[in-house]
Amino acid sequence: MDIRSKITRRTLTTALLAATLVSVAGAAVATEPYPGKIIVKKWYDRNADGIWQITEPSLSNWPMTLTPPGTTQLTVAGVTTFANLTPGTYSVLEGVPIETNWFQSAPRSNGTILNPVTLYVGSYQTKTIKFGNYCKKPSGGRTPGFWSNPNGEARINDGATGAAPELALLSSLNLVDGAGNPFDPTTYAEFDTWLLNGNATNMAYMLSVHLAAMTLNVEANFVNPNAFYIPAGSTIGALLDAADAALAADGLTLAGDPNRAGQEELKNALDALNNGALIVPTTPTGCPRTFYTPY
Repeated sequence: MDIRSKITRRTLTTALLAATLVSVAGAAVATEPYPGKIIVKKWYDRNADGIWQITEPSLSNWPMTLTPPGTTQLTVAGVTTFANLTPGTYSVLEGVPIETNWFQSAPRSNGTILNPVTLYVGSYQTKTIKFGNYCKKPSGGRTPGFWSNPNGEARINDGATGAAPELALLSSLNLVDGAGNPFDPTTYAEFDTWLLNGNATNMAYMLSVHLAAMTLNVEANFVNPNAFYIPAGSTIGALLDAADAALAADGLTLAGDPNRAGQEELKNALDALNNGALIVPTTPTGCPRTFYTPY
């Protein structure tokens, strides 16, 4: 074999070896697991519907635990990220407060609350989990009885012009008496008598009594009208508007009246709230939360 043939064979062998190494290296790169990450978001669900709205605030300092390896991180401005994850199945568990007035609303699957959430993270993948929570506390409402006793009277008369602003506020509503006549009080004594005589023979009268009491509760800052009442599926302010509209539509709802049942439902909701029923406050400020440590 001449020297030219030897050089050619050597060149071909080198080229084949190089091609083989590139092929093997390429296969290694193609199958190498690249890290993924899980982003966990945490928000305060002020209407307890399990759906994040842009107006709902985030929750910080809430522990989230990733398994494996069992690492716990706290949310900052409602977010924490578990990074550099190799492909595999992970679970994220949100911490449960010691206080029993906190509830989880999201995520859900077929109506069931998920905690922990289990998911698969592949190469280069970023998965996001959104946990929603809300708290409950008493509404702060005072009953019609409070507004007819000396404490309530003093509260109504606490302004520079006495009871005038409160009486004007009550007169702006569609309140009625037992006979279905419009009721527009001009003195506290007149209002007090009307409260004490309230009964459900005419359901519109009893609804009026509880509408008046809750309106005064809001005016006195005992109750936040933006707080959410889960049994009614609405804010307290929306309940007040619905009650006033129902009275405007029908001020005499005796037995058999087709509008009686709807007015009774509104009356029951306002009655419960006037007696301090649990509501979802607009912010979690009034609901402390603590967690067992280590998490």
